[in-house]
Amino acid sequence: MKFYLITDNSDAVTGMRLAGIESSLVNTGEECSAALQEAVKNPETGIILITQGLYERCPQVIDEMKKAVTIPLITEIPDYGVEFESDAITRYVIDAIGIA
Repeated sequence: MKFYLITDNSDAVTGMRLAGIESSLVNTGEECSAALQEAVKNPETGIILITQGLYERCPQVIDEMKKAVTIPLITEIPDYGVEFESDAITRYVIDAIGIA
């Protein structure tokens, strides 16, 4: 299983490519939706990472896709320049396994 990054940050794309993670650079909600649909279709994709900056730009699209699919896991990651919350990892785990 592979990771896949969807972001609006070109620096994140560069950093993830250096780590061997494929990515899509998007700017609009429509591009985000298309990138999510393509990533979900790939059977090798296990986890889709979405940066906070992109999530804040199109939360409806991302939340709808999270509800529609169970595999791959779609999760939000901190973006460059965004303050990291102290309970963010706990929140990610809770979101990922579906505990309300």
